[in-house]
Amino acid sequence: MVVSCRSDLFDKDFIGRPVDANLLKYLKKRNICACGENGEFHTFVTGGPIFRNSIKIIKSRPVLKKGHWEHWFLDIQQYAKV
Repeated sequence: MVVSCRSDLFDKDFIGRPVDANLLKYLKKRNICACGENGEFHTFVTGGPIFRNSIKIIKSRPVLKKGHWEHWFLDIQQYAKV
């Protein structure tokens, strides 16, 4: 899932979005690297075959932080093992 993104490229609704075919189409249409190699966004893996447990995000909220760029971040407030 997307856990941070540049606010000049994305709005707060982009935060928490799953990485799937729809996201890749969206990025391609906007000519943004699908890997976020230029610092456009960052992701977090919540589960997979190499992990002992997956996690489920129960409560979170987008937060705007200012630094070198303004970025939206996912503030994970509550999660659970699945």
